[in-house]
Amino acid sequence: MRHGEMDSKQVASELDRRVAERTRQLTEANAELQLQVGLLQHLPVSAWTLKPDGTPDFVNQVWLEYSGQTLDFVRSHPEAWMTAVHPEDRETISRAFWEGVRSGQGFAFETRSLRAQDGTYRWHLNQAVALRDAQGKILKFVGTTTDIDDQKRAQEELRASENDLRKILDHIPALVCTVNSAGQVVLPNQRLLDYFGKTLEEVNSWPTNDVLHPEDRSRAVAEVMHSMTTGIPYEGEVRYHRADGSYRWHHVHIVPVRDTDGKITVWYGHIIDIEDRKCAENALNELRSELAHMARVTTLGALTASIAHEVSQPLSGVVTNANVCLRTLSADPPRIDGAREAAQRLIRDAKRASEVITRLRALFSKKESAAELVDLNEAAREVIALCLEEIQRNRVILRQELANDLPRVAGDRVQLQQVILNLLRNASDAMSGVEDRPMELVIRTEKDQSDCVRLTVQDTGVGITPQGMERLFEAFYTTKSGGMGMGLSVSRSIIEHHRGRLWATPNDGPGVTFSFSIPSKIDDVAKIQTTS
Repeated sequence: MRHGEMDSKQVASELDRRVAERTRQLTEANAELQLQVGLLQHLPVSAWTLKPDGTPDFVNQVWLEYSGQTLDFVRSHPEAWMTAVHPEDRETISRAFWEGVRSGQGFAFETRSLRAQDGTYRWHLNQAVALRDAQGKILKFVGTTTDIDDQKRAQEELRASENDLRKILDHIPALVCTVNSAGQVVLPNQRLLDYFGKTLEEVNSWPTNDVLHPEDRSRAVAEVMHSMTTGIPYEGEVRYHRADGSYRWHHVHIVPVRDTDGKITVWYGHIIDIEDRKCAENALNELRSELAHMARVTTLGALTASIAHEVSQPLSGVVTNANVCLRTLSADPPRIDGAREAAQRLIRDAKRASEVITRLRALFSKKESAAELVDLNEAAREVIALCLEEIQRNRVILRQELANDLPRVAGDRVQLQQVILNLLRNASDAMSGVEDRPMELVIRTEKDQSDCVRLTVQDTGVGITPQGMERLFEAFYTTKSGGMGMGLSVSRSIIEHHRGRLWATPNDGPGVTFSFSIPSKIDDVAKIQTTS
């Protein structure tokens, strides 16, 4: 074979090989392209491509089935696909579409598109990006159309819920807000903004020194910071600065809101204006003090005889011992030992008279409430000493059963003695008409449950009817012909003011038992002073 023929055959063989290789590559590329087209056809969203001039050249089956259009129809005109768009959206969408095509930047917009199956319009998000060659020339626009109707409806429902929540918050008759972990107000109601006369931004930039009363600042800030650090709810009373420049008392309650994992996401604050209630409480305390003083004064007449008797005894002793002292000193020679003994008795009797006057002054004086730790046994003995003469004159047998090692109670000594005096006098009066049995009066102290101390006064009098028992502590209700009906009402107010309770129970036999129980905790002194 000649050399030229061999070269031709080699060239033809190499050409066939290259053609076959290229054919294989094109086949593989075509298979890959068909695979990609198949994937585009089966995407769960509408996929499409546009020519550089905006004319659609490919639309997947999802869009064709949704809109009921054909590929030829879509390709017929750049805006043919817009016939499925809601008439109210077409003008806006056409402008956004062509701006994105002409600028080469692509586009993204939302529109309502008609679903052919049921004739309803649903919201879609249309997005397109430019596909460019190595020189930056636009080859195609590649885009998707995603059904977002359910999401839009959910967003609308969420906005509606937020609007409803806002209306509810704005109509709550209190200052309400949510606070994040940094202490910033996130969602205040309108009442809170109006109260402070601030916008949300101004509230968060408002210095704490201007929000709280100077006397409340350090305490309130420390307590709130402790709560937010530990996650423990906060509850307290503080004075806030109102828009008109005045300070008013508020009850503040802040609680953490946690997610399913227990992590605090936000704090909820509920603030109630209690200024009017505070003023009413102060007025009530003043009224209670007036009534208690009046109740003490009304007993003065009934105790006059026993007071005079008790004071006259030590005063008579003073006079007698003074005379004895003078006689022994006038003797010749003076009897110094006798004079000394008489002088000591004189001092003793003078002290007794002074103690009686001191007790009376304390009991019937008009002074502000003062909380302290009180020995209830000692307080009861002093009251018994004041009214013992009257009790004995009424032929009442008094028995004292005062417990040993009784814890001290937190309270106002004079007010508690007023209650004891009222119960003793009521018990004595209840037995004034008894003829067929001994008139026995028992005063008893004992430890009560829950760290309390109980004092009980029991009589064997005429008792109280069930109807009377129901109204026993009502103001101006009395079973005495000359009574005012204030004693027990004031007594209950005093005991409740001491964080305790006063009640009455009928005896198994004749008579009634009155009891009151008050805390013995030392820290309750501060609480009573705070509320006084």
